Amino acid sequence: MDRFAVAVLFLAACSNAPSAPAAPPPPPERTDVINRGGAPLTLVGKTLDVGDPFPAVALADGKLQPVDLGTFKGKVLVLSVVPSIDTKVCESQTHHVNDATDLMPKGTVTFTISRDLPFAQTRFHDEAIIRHDLLSDYKGGTFGKEMGLEVKESGLLARSVWVIGTDGKVAYREIVADQGTEPNYDALVAAAKKASGG
Repeated sequence: MDRFAVAVLFLAACSNAPSAPAAPPPPPERTDVINRGGAPLTLVGKTLDVGDPFPAVALADGKLQPVDLGTFKGKVLVLSVVPSIDTKVCESQTHHVNDATDLMPKGTVTFTISRDLPFAQTRFHDEAIIRHDLLSDYKGGTFGKEMGLEVKESGLLARSVWVIGTDGKVAYREIVADQGTEPNYDALVAAAKKASGG
């Protein structure tokens, strides 16, 4: 067989080889949802809406153990999401949510979530005498990506509050428009009561 025939056979074999999978498209970005003092911030990914299934994502507790939020299906789950607990507004939000747990239906599970290291969260939890647990999205950032709460400019999570119903779907959400302000706690408590059937 001459060289030309060998080349033709080689090219034919290469053309039949499976092609490499196409790279996934980049996640969507939105600049019309949140701001800080009027300056737009970018949310990366599709943000969950009311009625969407809540993703079964794992976060780290203060002992670096994974906590799978999917295991709480069947209970009302309240999530308070803050950029960083060591800032004035985030500290205030965590205290307000802590106080609001007394007004929520019995059996409601409440967490504050941020990308702070678990060690910092544990220190804050103990010093501030917070009764609910704090969970960290520091490792891999899966929670922020799945929820569409990652802020491109900072790499932190967008300030928001969520109620997940017993069916495992989003029952209520407030993504705070101006990230320098706090969410509506009365509406959060009302949503938790409604999700529990109260």
